[in-house]
Amino acid sequence: MRSNKEIAAEALRRAAENRRLNGEKKQRVYILSSIAACLAVIIGLSFCLPSVAGVVSETPSAASATLLAGAGTGGYVLMGIIGFALGAAVTLFCVKTRKKD
Repeated sequence: MRSNKEIAAEALRRAAENRRLNGEKKQRVYILSSIAACLAVIIGLSFCLPSVAGVVSETPSAASATLLAGAGTGGYVLMGIIGFALGAAVTLFCVKTRKKD
């Protein structure tokens, strides 16, 4: 037979384990939702940025003699920068939430 102290200790251990598992589930939901939101932003911007950048870059300027002189390349460069920034933000968010536990 177990003593009352052993039973209480086991109940506390199980409760702590359940809290830990629930925290991990919430963390997964936060991470997956932030990744989905970033992907939605990137996909949404990828549909509208090339056309906007094409209109803006049609005017010739002194800076057009660069590697990015094409009409639509500005939008793709901007998409790359935004994608990198969102990826870094999600990575930092994931690291931050894992350090809390």
